[in-house]
Amino acid sequence: MDLNHSTYTMEFFNFTPEQISAERDHLVKSLIKRAVDLTVKKIESPATSEVLAQQKDTVMRLMQEGCQSKLDQLGEMDKQIFNVPPHVLLIKDFELEKQFSSEEEEARAARLEELKERYRENMATLAELHAEEEKYTALQPHIERELEMHQRLYDACDYPGFKNIYEFGNHLFGDADFQ
Repeated sequence: MDLNHSTYTMEFFNFTPEQISAERDHLVKSLIKRAVDLTVKKIESPATSEVLAQQKDTVMRLMQEGCQSKLDQLGEMDKQIFNVPPHVLLIKDFELEKQFSSEEEEARAARLEELKERYRENMATLAELHAEEEKYTALQPHIERELEMHQRLYDACDYPGFKNIYEFGNHLFGDADFQ
């Protein structure tokens, strides 16, 4: 982490992720030491006091090693959580924010109103298109029936066995259901 980003994080949170991790490590070490000391005091006797004193540091080191992987993961999580993205401005940096003149603000407001009007027009056009699509969807079965009738007519005209118009009409429309 570069110094500028670390300084920025310090100003934003009033601490750095490294400080949080170091404090947590120190707290875990002190808790382990306290737990081992209390356990030693409870089971200590004149005969075992020398052996317990010798093993105390080894037990504390093993407990610390057992916790270290989780502490490292928490340290990485701290770096992700307590991180100020580069696009965030601190209060002292608000003067760096682009200030718009009243003419620019009026132009932006006019542009916004223009975009709102265009949006309303587009929504109206979209509603009209949906209504038109529904109309054509409703006509689809009728169009298919008309096409079927045209196909029957073409097929009947090609059939050489019809001698008169009556047989032709009966063949063409005899089994159709017209309403």
